Amino acid sequence: MLYNANSWSAKGTMLDKLDITHRKHLRKILNIQWPRSVMRNETLYKRCNTGPLSERVDEMRWRMFGHILRSDDNTPAYVSLVFAISNPLNSKGRQGRPRLNLFNLLRDDLKERKLDFNTMDDLLVVRELAKSRSGWRKLFNEW
Repeated sequence: MLYNANSWSAKGTMLDKLDITHRKHLRKILNIQWPRSVMRNETLYKRCNTGPLSERVDEMRWRMFGHILRSDDNTPAYVSLVFAISNPLNSKGRQGRPRLNLFNLLRDDLKERKLDFNTMDDLLVVRELAKSRSGWRKLFNEW
């Protein structure tokens, strides 16, 4: 169900639907049917010793982002990240509502953590944070 979830740019309603499907499967495995018994979501997660899949998707995305930031300067993922930051004004883009993509999702997540991600200097600051694995985990867990 979470194949390649570290590269998903899903947000909001899509992750909610994923959690709903996950809980539906857990209830089916435990043979819990609605009219006979009612179980809160928190109780269901505790009984199955698991949590919402949306949290795991966020964690996987942040772990992959940290891995990319710690990688060599010549790796394709890091080169594309540098390109996305350094050339946003040179490309015309598309008309209409901006599409949700992984880069913008990561930028919004960093903005919620009070970190800018618009210039190469910002990239270098975030890269220094990622070099400390414990600091990077702490940054994720503050969410």
